[in-house]
Amino acid sequence: MGLVIVGAGNWGTTLAGAVNPDQPLRVWCESQEQVAGTKDALGKTAGGVRGDVTVEPAFASALSAEDIVLIVVPSSAVETVARQIGEKVSPPYPVLVTASKGLAVQTFRTMSQIIRDVLPEATVAVLSGPNIANEISGGRPAKAMLGCDNVNALLRAARALSSDRLYLDMTRDTVDLELCAVMKGVFAIGSGVIAGKQWGSNFMGLLLTFGLREIVEISRFLGISNTHVLGIAGLGDLVATCFSPQSRNYQLGELLARGVTLDDALKQVGMVVEGAMTAKAVAEMATLRLRLPLFSAIAAIVEQPTDEAFAQFERTLLEYAS
Repeated sequence: MGLVIVGAGNWGTTLAGAVNPDQPLRVWCESQEQVAGTKDALGKTAGGVRGDVTVEPAFASALSAEDIVLIVVPSSAVETVARQIGEKVSPPYPVLVTASKGLAVQTFRTMSQIIRDVLPEATVAVLSGPNIANEISGGRPAKAMLGCDNVNALLRAARALSSDRLYLDMTRDTVDLELCAVMKGVFAIGSGVIAGKQWGSNFMGLLLTFGLREIVEISRFLGISNTHVLGIAGLGDLVATCFSPQSRNYQLGELLARGVTLDDALKQVGMVVEGAMTAKAVAEMATLRLRLPLFSAIAAIVEQPTDEAFAQFERTLLEYAS
């Protein structure tokens, strides 16, 4: 059995250094031209320098049913990766673990659901938690949730991924973990706005309190377990990303608050910001008669960061009924 990481961005190379070192590892880049840069990035990642790692273009070597494939690409590319696996691999497929956090805006599907739609015979797992990539790549330990409804696959994936730096809790749930991750990303944008506007810690307290309330509201409607909402995939991830200036969503919100346009802010962050892509989709759930004023206010800022949008966000925090 070997571990294959599909995606050589910041999170992919970080995980390459944090996963179980006692096994073969392949890191797949998008092209041959990216191999040298990926090797250099691994060399700067704690744990990334190891003797049994191969860096190569995607699908340069064959996959087998015994492999564990960790998909760490932007959410917009997950369906493409799943289709490529379907074209190049015959069932039984390897266990597919998605570490990509995002939501298909038009269909409201999570990444595991997208993979299952493309590969109905595949066993799909989810990795999610309060994991700031730069902290982990710097050598700090972290904990995450690993979910899969197939217990045998769950245990196999856990053996491949867990290490003395990456601790895992396990569950048979998948979509619940993903939806928690999607929702917290929107509020992390709001936390960046609070930082950029210098509104202070009191406003952060309001954001976390009322933000968690709206996450619970959506979770009840979607049937998500409160165990996950109040666990590390929900509350834990919410707190970590809202308080970390290294969070992409936080950085985006801070730039918008300082008057940077959305396009320029995304360029300055330099990486995919999933919260910006999903804010509007989540806010639209308010049409289901759910009370989501904070989601709506943050989505309005992402869509058009005007003075009125920021003022409405401020009013929403201050006038939120306790």
